[in-house]
Amino acid sequence: MTRLPTDEPFTLARALGAGVTPRELTALTRAGGLVRPFRGIYSPADLATDADALVRAVGLLVPEGAALARESAAWLHGVDIRPPGRFREPPALEVVSSTDMLLNRVRRPDVVGYVADLPPGDVVTVSGLRVTSPARTALDLARYTERYMGLAALDMFSHQRLITLDEVTDRISAMPGQRWIARARAMLALADARTELPGESWTRLRIHESRLPMPDLQIRLRDETGREIYRLDMGYRDRKVALEFDGEKFHRTTTEQARHDQARRTDIERRWGWTTYAFHVGDVLGRRPVVEATIIEALGISGVPARRVW
Repeated sequence: MTRLPTDEPFTLARALGAGVTPRELTALTRAGGLVRPFRGIYSPADLATDADALVRAVGLLVPEGAALARESAAWLHGVDIRPPGRFREPPALEVVSSTDMLLNRVRRPDVVGYVADLPPGDVVTVSGLRVTSPARTALDLARYTERYMGLAALDMFSHQRLITLDEVTDRISAMPGQRWIARARAMLALADARTELPGESWTRLRIHESRLPMPDLQIRLRDETGREIYRLDMGYRDRKVALEFDGEKFHRTTTEQARHDQARRTDIERRWGWTTYAFHVGDVLGRRPVVEATIIEALGISGVPARRVW
């Protein structure tokens, strides 16, 4: 039915305004042309599993005085900080409001609502939806999520130039003693806008918490003409030891990709003398001290790596 949107979720009110009757909506839903992710919200059936459409569907429920927050807000700002176990699932559907009453409209089993101060300056509009601002979103994630996710949020928002770390510093300075602000302050001290992927943030945090030397970031390898050929996630220049995070999304997906990665690392060692160690999510976020043991051996440091549980 051409009167209905074909590329985004829509409200019952919008459908009625387009001249579509409730009976027609019901018929389209039963026939499989539409899905109803939430009461009063419809979406084209081919968007039923689309993460962006689901977040936008929740956004249509958000009333004045509330806003999409945390993972949902980050998603709409173009920052994907879903944890590894959920990288194939939609981001968490989260809403914040200054009063519990406003959350009644969005209460659903799969939508989480938070009551917190929400000054007007902390709310922006993204594609017509009310969303916490980039700075507020990054700070909320740094305060309330696991440390490795909070650091990734600060890194990714600043890397994409949606915020400056100084901006977050000013916000934290104005919130002494507030709940979980110490966690945000600790993650801010480690944040670095040069970080390009969340996995790099997780790796750096693990190194820091193991009290091992911190590596330099985004090391550029150039040819004799000065042209950049490769860029290493992080490493120790004096020892020519590189550390890289191979995420499931971009690596280990095909045999061809694995061969490409290995050929790249072989070429880096042959031409520039760097030895590259690659880590996967299980190495970085798992119990076994793979990262610590690798660095200790590669740098010739004395010490016994301890297990860590994140």
